[in-house]
Amino acid sequence: MRYIIYIDKVWLMDFVISTYLLFLTGQTYGMQKRLIRLLASAAAGATVFTILLLLPGIGFLPKILIQTVCVNPLLLRATFSFRTKEMVVKAYACMHGYGLLIGGITACVSGYLPGGQRRLHFWEILFLCTLSAGAVSLYLLLRKKSRKEAGLYAVKMDFYGEKLDVTGFADSGNGLYEPYGRRPVSVLEKKAAESFLERVPPEKHLLVPFHSIGKKHGLLAAVELPGMEVDDGEEKKVFSKVVVALSEEVRADKTGYQVILHPEFVR
Repeated sequence: MRYIIYIDKVWLMDFVISTYLLFLTGQTYGMQKRLIRLLASAAAGATVFTILLLLPGIGFLPKILIQTVCVNPLLLRATFSFRTKEMVVKAYACMHGYGLLIGGITACVSGYLPGGQRRLHFWEILFLCTLSAGAVSLYLLLRKKSRKEAGLYAVKMDFYGEKLDVTGFADSGNGLYEPYGRRPVSVLEKKAAESFLERVPPEKHLLVPFHSIGKKHGLLAAVELPGMEVDDGEEKKVFSKVVVALSEEVRADKTGYQVILHPEFVR
């Protein structure tokens, strides 16, 4: 069986799809991306894929696996700057998830086109992929806008090697500072941190004084953590040696968030 491969169309299709997938992955995790760097990575990936297709003696499926397993992780590393290996894995899964999603949307929409049962032309497929990627991007933008308007943030706390992912709320009324170094204090739902507290060294436990309506003076148990990441959907901020107080008054089942962030962390 013989196939006719149009190299220019294969390269262009792979370049466009890779550009969409890299863009959506960066948009999802708020990773900094330069357009020139992104386009260069997509172009390099398309070139490698085209060369793979032209190699003799290798089946089509092995070529796809090589592109997916070996080339695509390199594209991600070339496009974005990752702080952890965990983030690389998440971005890799996200990229291929969007690939399946765009492919599924394209296949579904193509059935409603005039003569949808026929074989689609190259430019029709490219248009449908662009339409699908645009719809996904619009959804991500609207989701980030709604979270920002609600004052909600994605927060990741480092409990000495183990990460706790929670939803944070920015409260301008939180004026807590620990008394020793005057560091701002966020308030975390105690239940959310119970299984992580045993990882905190004894010397990193402290007490934070506070006062509120009905209680002029009180003490909150708190811990010092090596780091915390706050993501507002557009930018990620990383803080080191943060102090987090633990409270039973903060309850996600009633409020929808697990931590009240100090204003210093969201300015």
